[in-house]
Amino acid sequence: MARVVIISPRDADPPLETTSFRIRMSIYGVISVGSFLERKGHDVRIFCELSGSRVDWKDVGRADYVCFSFLSFSALRAYRMADRVRSEFGKPVIMGGSHPSVMPEDALEHADYVVRNEGEETISRLIGALETGRDPRSEPGISYTGEDGRPVHNPDRNFSADLSVPLNMDLVPDFRSKGFLWSLRDAVSNGMPRVAMPVVQATRGCPENCRFCVVRYQLGSRYRMRPMDVILSDIDNCLKLFKSPYFLFVDNDLSVDPKFSCELFRNILSRHGRSLRPYVFCRIGVHRHEEFLRILEQFDHSTVGLGVESIHDATLQDMNKGQSAEEIDTSLEQLRKYRISVNGLFIFGSEYDTPDYIRSTVDYCIERKFFSVGLFAIYDFPTRGSVLGQPQMIPDHHFIHRDWRFFNLNFAVNFPRLMRPSQLQQGIIDGYKRFTDHSPGSMVNFLPTRSTVKRYLEYLRHVEAPFYDKNDCRIDEKLEGRTIGDLARFVPISVPRSALYVETARFMAGNLFRGVTWKLLRGILLPAKAPDKETGVPWAESK
Repeated sequence: MARVVIISPRDADPPLETTSFRIRMSIYGVISVGSFLERKGHDVRIFCELSGSRVDWKDVGRADYVCFSFLSFSALRAYRMADRVRSEFGKPVIMGGSHPSVMPEDALEHADYVVRNEGEETISRLIGALETGRDPRSEPGISYTGEDGRPVHNPDRNFSADLSVPLNMDLVPDFRSKGFLWSLRDAVSNGMPRVAMPVVQATRGCPENCRFCVVRYQLGSRYRMRPMDVILSDIDNCLKLFKSPYFLFVDNDLSVDPKFSCELFRNILSRHGRSLRPYVFCRIGVHRHEEFLRILEQFDHSTVGLGVESIHDATLQDMNKGQSAEEIDTSLEQLRKYRISVNGLFIFGSEYDTPDYIRSTVDYCIERKFFSVGLFAIYDFPTRGSVLGQPQMIPDHHFIHRDWRFFNLNFAVNFPRLMRPSQLQQGIIDGYKRFTDHSPGSMVNFLPTRSTVKRYLEYLRHVEAPFYDKNDCRIDEKLEGRTIGDLARFVPISVPRSALYVETARFMAGNLFRGVTWKLLRGILLPAKAPDKETGVPWAESK
C-alpha cells in the first residue's frame, strides 16, 4: 500500500485569524481522512500546523503521495509548499478540504488532483486507482487538468463516507497536551500561550439552505449520525490525550435530532461526569428542545455557538436563514432559563446592512447578556457559480480582491450596498471593544488580527473610493463588468512581530480582574473528574 503524507498548513504572518493563536486544534476532516486511509491499509502521517506540528520534509520526500487540506486563509502557504513538493521531490500532489472544494481551478495550478467536498471515499478511490494503474479520471468528486490543459471537474460524489471509522489521533502526534518546555517554546513562537482543544464529530451534513454557507455542498444536506459507540470512543481517547475538560463538537447543528443528541450527552455524563465543558453549534430553534438543554446545563460549563447571523428581518430573508427577529428574541428569552453560556454568532456586510446596524446589533447582545460574540464579515468565492454551479451570495463583480488569506470571516472582501468595506471592517473591530467594555461577565477578546486590520483598512479606503458616493452607497454601474481577472491576487500587508506581543499583553491585562477568566483557566488547569462512583449512575439522573 502507499505511503501518504497529509499536510494542513497554517499561515500566521501576518495574523489573519484568531482561533489558532489561542487554541491548538486540528481540522477534523484531516484526521478523519487520514484515519480512513489507514483503515484501507495505507501508511499515513499527518502534519497539522494548526495543532502545532512542524513539517518533516524528509518524511515528505519519502511519501508516495502528498496531500494538502486547508482553509482559505492558508491557501497561499499551501500553494508554496505544494510547489516545493512537486519541484523538489516530484511527488503527486492531491489537494482537498474547504478551499480547494470551492476554488478547484485555483488549486489545480499547484496540484495534480483536487478532491472536492467530503473526501474520505474519494481520496481512497483516487489513490487506489493510481496504485493499481487504473485511470482515475472517471472518479466522481475529483478535478484535474485535461490533456488540452483545461480543468476538468467530474460530477460530485454522493455523500457516502463510512462514518463508523474511529479517529486515530496517533496520526497527529503533536495534537495533544504537551509538557511545559514544549508549551513554552510554542508560546514564544506563536506569540501567545495556547491550549490543545480536542475536536469531535457526532453528525455530518445540514438540512438547511443558508445562502452564505457551503456546508450543504461540501458535507451534504442529509443529516447523518455516526455510531454512538464510535463517538464515545473518540471522546474517551481525546480525554486521555488532552487531559482537559474542554472539547469542541464540529457538527453544524446538534439540535437537528434532539433525541439522538440527548442520548449522546447522557452517555457522556455517565462516562465522564459533570466536569466536562463542551462547545456545540446550534440554530436558534434549540430552545424548543428542553430535555437537551437540561442535560447540557448539568456539565460544569456548556457553551452553545448560536447561529443568530442577524437581527434584521430583511437580512435574514436575504440569507435564506429561515428565522425571524421575533423568533430570535423568543429563543434567547428561553435560553436564559438554563445554566448555559451563549456565544452569539453574527454576519455583517449583506445588501441591507449599515454601520448603524452593526452598532445596534452589538447593543442588542449587551442588553441580552451574551457570554461572548463572534462578529464576522460575510464572504463567498468568485466563480463558484460559473465553475461548480453553486449559487453565490456575492456576485463576482462585487469582490474587492482574490487574496485568499483574507477570506476567513475576519476581513471585508466585498463591496456592500449601503456602507463602504472600510466601514464594515471598522464596525466589527469597534463592535468587539464595545461589547467587552459593557459586558463584565465576558472576557476581553484576543484579537491578533488587530494590527493586520489597521493596515488592511488603509488598503480598503484606497480601493473603495471610486465605487461609493458621498452618502457611502455603492455605485453599481462602476462595478459592472468586473471579472475575476480584475481582482488583485495579493494584498501587500506586513505587520511587525512586536504588534502580536502588544496584543497579548493587552489581552492578559484586560482579563486580569475578570472573574470569568479565572473560571475558564480553572477548567484548563484542572483535569476532568471521573463519574460519580458512589451512585454508579449518570450525573443526569443523579442530579
